Amino acid sequence: MKNRFPFLVILILGIGVFLGIQVLQLEPKKLIKLDDSQEQRTDSNISSIERGSHGGWMFFGGDIQLEVSIFEAGIPPQFRVYPSKISGEKIPPSEVDLIIELQRLDRIDSIKFKPTPEFLLGTQTVVEPHSFDLNIKAQWQGNDYSWKFSQIEARAKISAEVIKTLEITTTKAGPAKIKIIQSLTGEVSLNEERVVHIVPRLDGVVTKVFKDLGDRVEKGELLATLESRELADVKIRYLSAVKKSKLGSKDFERETLVYKNTRTMLRLLEQQSDPEEIERHLNSLVIGESRKLLIPAYSKFKLADSVYQREKQLHEKGISSKSEYLLALDDYKSSKAKYLALREEISYNGDWTIQQKQRTAEMNQLNLQTAIQKLQALGLSTTQIELLETQENPIFTQYELRSTLSGLVIKRHLTTGEAIKKDDNIFVLADFSDVWVNIAIPVNNIKAVELGQKVRVINESMGIEERGRLTYLSSIIDETNRTVTGRVVIQNKKNLWRPGTFVEVELIVEERPVPISIKAEAIQNLRDWSVVFVKYGDYFEGRPVELGVSDGIWVEVLDGLSVGEEYAVKNSFTVKAEIEKSGATHSH
Repeated sequence: MKNRFPFLVILILGIGVFLGIQVLQLEPKKLIKLDDSQEQRTDSNISSIERGSHGGWMFFGGDIQLEVSIFEAGIPPQFRVYPSKISGEKIPPSEVDLIIELQRLDRIDSIKFKPTPEFLLGTQTVVEPHSFDLNIKAQWQGNDYSWKFSQIEARAKISAEVIKTLEITTTKAGPAKIKIIQSLTGEVSLNEERVVHIVPRLDGVVTKVFKDLGDRVEKGELLATLESRELADVKIRYLSAVKKSKLGSKDFERETLVYKNTRTMLRLLEQQSDPEEIERHLNSLVIGESRKLLIPAYSKFKLADSVYQREKQLHEKGISSKSEYLLALDDYKSSKAKYLALREEISYNGDWTIQQKQRTAEMNQLNLQTAIQKLQALGLSTTQIELLETQENPIFTQYELRSTLSGLVIKRHLTTGEAIKKDDNIFVLADFSDVWVNIAIPVNNIKAVELGQKVRVINESMGIEERGRLTYLSSIIDETNRTVTGRVVIQNKKNLWRPGTFVEVELIVEERPVPISIKAEAIQNLRDWSVVFVKYGDYFEGRPVELGVSDGIWVEVLDGLSVGEEYAVKNSFTVKAEIEKSGATHSH
């Protein structure tokens, strides 16, 4: 009995080992081992991990065991499979035929192998992400072996309800026009065309100041008042010019009327009309002194002419004496000469007088305009100037300084009671509705820059941006910095762009069409990848992508994505969070 007990123990142990081997043949251990150089990743479908000597997944079946590893230290990921017997004895790789099928969400990758002295080497790259169902098929010594294994990475199942709750939106990859940009640094400055310097334009003493530094002002609003004797002199000269101009105008008007009526009188006299008839025509007209002189002379001339004609007839008939005839003739000639001379004088004097009166009126008007311009130069409006004539007790010495634009007071250099000079810069006002952005463009880049080019101005600290065009490009090179100054005008209605701030400026050099592009906001970082989360039914999977040019909105995809594939755009970070929460991030 004592001799049979060890035998029974040995028998039981042998049966246990046999059954254990059979179990291992029926179902491979879902175990995984990594190279020491690689980061361990956890698969939510794996409950336990066994590592081989090369850090790979261990698969057991019959007399053979395979260690399947993904090697990616400094090279694109590739399968390395180390075959050996259950006993641990190495199997020459050339004796094993191996195929591994990778069932992915969108395709099946069939990996073939070639033998090397140490291992079986996969003939193609294991494309990231390493998320798939493995179907391992091996032949050795005429026997077939197969194993199945699930490796989940960078993948999460998200229901339609959760997608809606998380406000995840998707779109499809496709072509786009991407703006090729040149990134430069710019500085915000005031628009110098919207800055005014307020000067008094005359000497005076400040009586009151209405605006302070930083105050908002509207165009025409009162800034300060001065007391100025110089202004009083200018106003008095203006009022004097107004008076002279009005008097001169009235005088000219009256003289014009007299001149016109005198011409009427002369025309009637030239027709040698009857004096009584002439008087009737001229009775209602204003003629003045010329009528008083000329009409009597004409009447005397007409009377002498009548006497002369009578005496001439009587003399020819021998009725009157020669002396009476000659006396009548002399009187006729004398009265005619006097009349004609007086008429010529009145005509000449009338022309000369009207010309003089016109010149005087024009000069008075010119002096008035000069006085008005002087007041306007001092800042008085047309309304203010006109009021000087109607005010009963005008304050001649009070001078008002008013704003010439709507904006902010950025400088103030006066106080109440201070004596100031006509050229003192007492206020500086600026309109901030638009501002300049001055750009230092390196000479080496100037060939790609031209007027009218689209520009994007960004202030990252404020979270604001604005678009515009290059409106100025200097032709002078800064010898110190070897740069050329460019300028952009941007809108600043909300007063967010502050002069003196340094900003990022993107010059849009070119608009390049690309065959495949994605939204920039869709890109996330996962491990050391740049990924987009591609949608397959209810699943999102991180797809590593190789990126090209970008304009901040669209990004060119060089590799990793095809046209038409659907990916998460808005709130893509929530997809990343769901993947990280599931634990399916890095497990080989």
